[in-house]
Amino acid sequence: MIIEPEKSKWLRRKADPMLEKALEDVEDDSILRAVMVLGPEDAAEAEADPPKHDPEKFTSVRAHREALIEQQRDRLTRRLGPTLRQLEELSLRPRSAATSGTVVVQGPARQILRSLELSGVRHASLDRKIDLIRPDRGKEQPPSEHDSE
Repeated sequence: MIIEPEKSKWLRRKADPMLEKALEDVEDDSILRAVMVLGPEDAAEAEADPPKHDPEKFTSVRAHREALIEQQRDRLTRRLGPTLRQLEELSLRPRSAATSGTVVVQGPARQILRSLELSGVRHASLDRKIDLIRPDRGKEQPPSEHDSE
């Protein structure tokens, strides 16, 4: 994809190297998936944390925890709602965790590039499969020095 100079500054500032390379290598309408961190660019712009609920006012630890989770959801909805709507307008279909500022978006490469211009997008990474390395428990392990004790 040909990236205009004005957009390349957003790309270098907000995208990880793998997303940057993918955007440069694919066609405009190629479908990509990215993980984005949303929120104000400047920490000073971040909304002050709301007062915590008094645990003594709840009948159980669980009820207190649920109230804190609901409070966090409401706070994120207020902070991130406008950016989520902008991502939807770009046809990027954001999917988010209810209590974090991280979303997964999927859509045309040109729209992912455009989304990097949004003030509410702090960082974007190419979504990719992560292979987990598991020990091979089926093979005989060599004896360790502790086995002889």
